[in-house]
Amino acid sequence: MTPADDPQSQAVIDIAARLFAAFGHDGTSLQGIAEAAGQDLAWVQRRFGDKHDLYLAVIDHAGRAERAVVEEALSALPAADPEAFAAVMYELSERYLEFCLDNPQIPALWMHRWLGDAADLPDLERAYSVSLINHTRDAMRSAARAGLIDDQVDLGLLLRTLIWSVYGFLHGQTIAEAHSVSTDPRARQRLLAHHRQLLDRMLKLPGA
Repeated sequence: MTPADDPQSQAVIDIAARLFAAFGHDGTSLQGIAEAAGQDLAWVQRRFGDKHDLYLAVIDHAGRAERAVVEEALSALPAADPEAFAAVMYELSERYLEFCLDNPQIPALWMHRWLGDAADLPDLERAYSVSLINHTRDAMRSAARAGLIDDQVDLGLLLRTLIWSVYGFLHGQTIAEAHSVSTDPRARQRLLAHHRQLLDRMLKLPGA
């Protein structure tokens, strides 16, 4: 049985994810997680091990959830024509944004790592985020080989650009606005329109 197979363990993972997202791995204690989850520290240790082990369980749960969303959107590939491929890309952009809006702790976990959090746990990006980017890039390469999109585009950097803009949308603020754009439906549609325009022009999709 994995830790997520029972409600108590899943609750600990969810609470740990929120605390790691708020304070980072390095700023969060196992005792604090246990208290927030209403569990005894000894029980948490028996179930998960030390803080590193629980952090790895949180990252694994987040990575699997993220991959499921992306793979569902990509399941419509290969596309028969440029219009069908464009529809898949628009759907991927929208689903990924909605996933991050529903689970803001997941982008926050990775952003903490960009700042050096849990530096003694290397290679997590390679196992999860980089692996998922490469998986998506390879799916898009099939469209490039079929002549559906521009085969000169750096697909890896294009995907990273989309991710960076979503993360900034969630955790940043525009200079002209004092409120978080992530809570504004109009701003959300503005970002989706921007992604669509970016995809249109870089991939030379229909209507670009």
